[in-house]
Amino acid sequence: YKKPPFSLDRTRYGDLAAQLASSLRTAIETGYYKAGDILPPVRELARLLGVSAGIAARALSIVRDEGLINPRPCVGSVVCAKDQPLWKGHVVIVVPPGPGNRSDNTVHSRLRDTLTAEGYLTTPVTVAETRARLFNDFSLLDAVLRQQTDLVVLLHNQDNIARWLSRRGTDFVRFTLGTFSPPHCRGLVRRDDYAAMAPFLARCRETGVQRVIQVMGFPCADLSAPLGEAGIHVETMRYPRWKECDDVRPLSDWTLEAFRRRFAQEGRDWLPDLLFFNDDHIATSALLALTAAGVRIPEDVRVATWANRDYGPSFLKPLTRMEMDNAAIGATLADCVLNYLRTGVFPEDVIVGPTFIQGETL
Repeated sequence: YKKPPFSLDRTRYGDLAAQLASSLRTAIETGYYKAGDILPPVRELARLLGVSAGIAARALSIVRDEGLINPRPCVGSVVCAKDQPLWKGHVVIVVPPGPGNRSDNTVHSRLRDTLTAEGYLTTPVTVAETRARLFNDFSLLDAVLRQQTDLVVLLHNQDNIARWLSRRGTDFVRFTLGTFSPPHCRGLVRRDDYAAMAPFLARCRETGVQRVIQVMGFPCADLSAPLGEAGIHVETMRYPRWKECDDVRPLSDWTLEAFRRRFAQEGRDWLPDLLFFNDDHIATSALLALTAAGVRIPEDVRVATWANRDYGPSFLKPLTRMEMDNAAIGATLADCVLNYLRTGVFPEDVIVGPTFIQGETL
């Protein structure tokens, strides 16, 4: 870096930090410091000008807020071009492979767009998996991380990717169902799929629910344990082929066929007090099959479902549901990441999850 081409006038009345910021601004605007140049670090700038580190830091903060410099971890304060501001940093986002699902895609897109709008370059990366769903090919991620990277955001709920990043010494944060936080994990945003259980159970008790069939397409939001602890009998209709699905169409088809078959074989005798669907696409097909069979909701069977805001499922009556707002979750994750990038501190105890919404079906 180049030494500053000025000194401070201590006989002038005013704030030394403002005077230093003004001098730095002039040095940048007159071309002494050009785009891509690195300013002296805080302590060195303070030593060269005979001021405290606090004054130097405040001055750099002023010109940073004016968009003249971008602070880069492990690099320094980089001077921006007037017409082409430099990225403030580079964030790698590890996303699940394949087409994903709407929930993951919504969280990712909100995170990506927010970081981009705030001046951070984002690079999405996948980690290839075997048919047994073991993540074992880190070559693409390793290649990307050879570039200057300020942070990795791990959207996978996979501990082995976190372990790999930890062993590599790469700083990362996790969006996860668990609490696993190995070295170099700078923070967690934990998704609690059971955040809405208390009001849901209260409504079940209020309506006298004693027997529930939960229809599961994916291994999440399994209500067997909490319902069982509440003394409610639970039967599970599970579709084990979810691992082979590349999209939701087969899952919807399986649901419709399963309900048609069960009605054909058992009539309505199998219907419980409550049907719970842990996937909104399953709910759509199941509700179609129930309506086609002449089943009245909630008169003949009560219904509750998992739902993703703005995606459905849709029904003739407002559905009682545990609703996940994935766009809001993505915004929360982005705010936490930005706070870390700006301050080095990741907020603690950040938990996101569904909200219980009382409809007319339970």
